Parts: sequence; C-alpha cells; structure tokens
Amino acid sequence: MKKMLALAFVALMASAVAAQPGMGIFFSNESFTDADTNFDTAGAAFDAYLVLLGAEFASVGGYECGVDISDAGVFILDVSGPNGWTNFGDNTNHLCGYQTPLMVDPDQTIVLATFNMLYAGTAEVTIALGQSTPPSLPDWDGPVVADAAFPDDLIGTYCTGGETPGVVATLNGDGVTATEARSLSDIKALF
Repeated sequence: MKKMLALAFVALMASAVAAQPGMGIFFSNESFTDADTNFDTAGAAFDAYLVLLGAEFASVGGYECGVDISDAGVFILDVSGPNGWTNFGDNTNHLCGYQTPLMVDPDQTIVLATFNMLYAGTAEVTIALGQSTPPSLPDWDGPVVADAAFPDDLIGTYCTGGETPGVVATLNGDGVTATEARSLSDIKALF
C-alpha cells in the first residue's frame, strides 16, 4: 500500500512538473532555437517575438511578464499581438489578455506578442523576463500564463534562459541556451 501511495505521489509530481511551460524572446517567429536568441543590430528596426514553449493545454487566455532591457538606448517602438491582444500595462510591463484565446500549436509553442525594436548601438545588451507589476502571483518571480479553459488558474512559467527571472535573449551577443522543459529529472538533480 505504501508503495502504491508513493508511486501515485511521484506520478502526480511528474505531471505537475511536466506541465510547467517556458517563456522566452526569439528573433524568429517560426524557429525557437538557441541560435534565435541573439540579434546583431545594424541600426534598423527589427522584430522580436515573445514565445510560450511547452504549453500542455489547448489555448492561452492571457499572460503577464516584465521585460528588462539592460541598455536604455534600446527602443521598443511598438508591441502587438494576435486575436484582440490587449495590454493593460506598457511596452515593458505586460498585463495581457486576448479577446479570442490563442490556440496552442501541436508542437506546444505559441507566439504571444511581437516587439518592434530599434537599437543603433553595438554593445551587447541583455533582455530578461520576470514578474509583472503588479503581479497576479506574488510568490512567483517570473512570467505567468492563463490557460483559457481555466482563466483563474494562472501558471507560473520558467524563463527559457534557465533562471527565473532571467536573461532570455541578447542583442550583439552570444544569445542564451534555451532550456526546453522542466522535468522530474531536472528537479531530482537539484537534490
């Protein structure tokens, strides 16, 4: 009996851990690899994409995150999103919802928003994601997302750079190693 309870507990933990998605910024709206986490600027406007990875639910009703850019010389010219995207924050403090929920792709990824940015400098710049202001999950330091089927149950997401809050992209740098998933093995390795 004790073994069955222990196995049920481990299975429950594994399903909860596997369900934690990640959020990052990529400079492609189709490819979300390490190579897409850096952009070498040339003084012209460019796009960056806020992406949810590893979503194990069917649709997204909204999200929250804070965007921290290490150089004040980087300008966010515009931020937009699909399906009636509405931001109740600002360009670096996203408190966003969708008029029509976003359907998650079969590969469990979805582009949440598009940034149009400008940086004329050549120095390396880091872009990090963290908690929004005010946060809906005060005990969680990172971004959150709402499953459209259960909008009151917010899900804390990890940052794809590996730390939450943390750097998820660079300009004129090396990019980041995008962490793909949080698994039970990753959690067990911490102990």
